[in-house]
Amino acid sequence: MAMASMTLTVGRITMVFLTSENIKEIESRAAETGMTHLRLMENAGSAAARIIRERYEVSGKSICVLCGKGNNGGDGFVIARKLMDAGAIVTAICVADPPATPDATEMFQRLSALKPDIIFFDTSPERVSILLKTADIIVDAIFGYGFSGELKPSLLSLFKYVSAVSGTVVSIDMPSGANCDTGETAESCIAADLTVSFIALKPGQAVYPAAAYCGELIAVPIGVPQELVEEVKSEMFSVEYPLIAHLFGTRDKQAHKGDFGKALLVCGSRDMPGAAVISAKAAVRSGAGIVRLAVSDDLRACVAARLSECVFLSLPETGRGGLSETARETLTKAMSESTACLVGCGLGQGEDVSRTVTHIIKNAECPIVVDADGINAIAGSIDIIGQCDVPVIITPHPGEMARLCGVTAEEIQRSRLKYAAEFARRHGVITVLKGANTLIALPQGRIYFNLTGNAGMATAGTGDMLSGMITAFLAQGFDPEYAAVAGVYLHGIAGDIAASKYSQRAMTPEDMIGELPELYLKMETSDSD
Repeated sequence: MAMASMTLTVGRITMVFLTSENIKEIESRAAETGMTHLRLMENAGSAAARIIRERYEVSGKSICVLCGKGNNGGDGFVIARKLMDAGAIVTAICVADPPATPDATEMFQRLSALKPDIIFFDTSPERVSILLKTADIIVDAIFGYGFSGELKPSLLSLFKYVSAVSGTVVSIDMPSGANCDTGETAESCIAADLTVSFIALKPGQAVYPAAAYCGELIAVPIGVPQELVEEVKSEMFSVEYPLIAHLFGTRDKQAHKGDFGKALLVCGSRDMPGAAVISAKAAVRSGAGIVRLAVSDDLRACVAARLSECVFLSLPETGRGGLSETARETLTKAMSESTACLVGCGLGQGEDVSRTVTHIIKNAECPIVVDADGINAIAGSIDIIGQCDVPVIITPHPGEMARLCGVTAEEIQRSRLKYAAEFARRHGVITVLKGANTLIALPQGRIYFNLTGNAGMATAGTGDMLSGMITAFLAQGFDPEYAAVAGVYLHGIAGDIAASKYSQRAMTPEDMIGELPELYLKMETSDSD
C-alpha cells in the first residue's frame, strides 16, 4: 500500500501520549489490582478484532495474521481466534520460533485448539508470500510497541512481501519496524492502512517518519482502570483547540495599544524583503499593540509601501551594505522599549548579520524568537544562547536544525523527536522543529505534537508568518510555552483553511494570514469548554 497522511480517530478531546515504559508501568499496576497480563491480552486482541470487524467485511474473507514471538504476537493469536469466530478464513503466520512468553504461548494453544491454518515463515517463506499476495486483510502483530533498532535480515524479506501487497494492512499497537517512543523507522517498515493503539496513543504515532506508516489511527481501551492511566506521568501532549482557546478572551474596553505589547522585528534584506512583510503582517494580525519593524535604510521604502500598520526603525548600513555598529546601538535601545523581539527572517548572511544577531541575543531585555538566518548566524556558536537572560524560542526547519546540531538534515528527519528534545534541554530554549506534525520541545522535557497543517505550507514565507505570530503572542504577555504552542497550532489551522479554499498547490502565506481574523474571532466568542 502507499503511505498516506495520518488521520486520527479518538474519543478524547485532549490527547496524552504514553511511551512504552509508561504502558509497561500501567500494565504492572493493573496486575497488582488483579487484572492479569493474560486478561489484558485477551481484552486487547478482542478490541482489535472488534475494530477490524467494524471497519471491514470479514466473513468469508482471507485474513493473514502475522504473529511475533512476544506479547504482540499473543494479541495476534487472540485476533485470529476472534476473526475465525466471525467467519473469516484465517491463517496465523508465526514469523519466528514458537511464542517466547507464557501468555503468548497460552493464546497460541487456545488458537491451535480450533485447528486453524498455522504456518511458520522460516520453514514456508514461499507459501507465506503467496498467502500475503492473495489476502484481503493482513494483520501485523509482530512487534507492537516493543521494536527498536533495525530488522533482522531474516525478517526483511517478509516485510518486503507485506509492502508489496494490495490488501488492507492493520497494525496492532504500532506498525512493525517503527519505534513507538521516537518515531524512528527501520528499513522496510510495515505501512498500515489502520493502526489500533492500545490504552493510549504513543509518541511515535505522531512523529514522522513513523507517523507516515500508521495510516488511520484508533486508540482503544483494554479494560485498564482509567485512574491507573491518569496516574502515570506523561510529558507528551497533542496541541488541541481547548488549550489554545483559553488563551484568548475579550479585551478590556479601557485598554490602549501599549497594553497589547510592543513587538520588535529585525527582519528582511535587499534580497528578501518579503520575509519582513510577511512576519510583520502576521504579528499585526495576531494582536500585537505595536509592531516595530527594524530594517536598513534602503529597504524601508520598499516594505513600507506594503505595511501601513507598522512603525519603522531605520538601521544605518556600512559601506558594504551590512548593518553598522550604530545600527546595533539603535537596536539595544529599541529592545529596552519592547516586550518581544524577532530576529532572523530574511535577514541574509554574512559577518555583519552574525554580529547583529549575537548582539541582540546578548543584550535582549525581552523574550526573543530566533528564526531562519538568525539561526544560521549562531549555528557555529550556539552556546551564546546560554548568555541570554530572557526566554528564547527558536523555530528551525530541518536544514537549520541540522546546522545547529552538526548533522545532516536527513538525520534530523530520521530522529526528529530526539534532536528537538535534546537541543531544548541542553541549551535551555524552547525548540519549535518545523515540518509535518511540528514538534515543540521545552527545556524541562515537555513535548507538544501539533497535528494541524498540510503540505501546502511547505513554501517560502510560511515560516516567517509563524515567527511573526509567536512574537506577537509573546509581546502580549503570553507565557513563552503557550506563545509557541498557540502560534504553531493556529498557523496550521490557517494553513488547513487556506488549502481548503485555494488548494495546497496554490495557497500562499498571504492567504493564510487572511484567515487569522476569523480564527481569533472564533476563539474570542466561543465557549472552549
